[in-house]
Amino acid sequence: MDPILSEWDDSQSIVKSKITNRASIRILERYPLKETDVETLFEAEEMAGGEPEELYKLCRQLLNVWKYAIFFQPKPENFVELLQEKNYPPPVIKGLLEAYTSETTAEIVEHLATASHSAIPRVLSTDWSCRTVTRRNDVATSDREAILTFSTVDGVKRIELSGRDLEKLYWSVNRVQTSLDSLLER
Repeated sequence: MDPILSEWDDSQSIVKSKITNRASIRILERYPLKETDVETLFEAEEMAGGEPEELYKLCRQLLNVWKYAIFFQPKPENFVELLQEKNYPPPVIKGLLEAYTSETTAEIVEHLATASHSAIPRVLSTDWSCRTVTRRNDVATSDREAILTFSTVDGVKRIELSGRDLEKLYWSVNRVQTSLDSLLER
């Protein structure tokens, strides 16, 4: 389900750009974050006598904004227009925009883009070696083999391919290369 940008909560009493920016950066540094986790964003001494419930309410609303912004990644000017349409006050928009154009936002988007949620480990590097098997079980043969080594986020995976598997791999790679070539020619 796509995130939806909610209307500004008019009962919100915190409408300052610095607090909005600081809370936004905290949310982004710990992203992905659940609504129940917003109470861990600030220590009690950081609140300096402020209303914790009001700050948590602001953080919950900002979390919704950041889910939307990270999912859709609108251009800054479009982001401002969207916030204005949803009746966000100018100081809050200013704080959000400062955080949105910060390096922290770029880092979190990059991190999320490289994260895999498919349960397939991300490949960091590959290596391969070929060999010819001349004897197997005291029978003279001449067969090709390849060993592919993948370094992944889950560790090292080794795959041995027989001559027949190598041939299939060769033709599959050629089909992919042909498809890529035809796409690039357009």
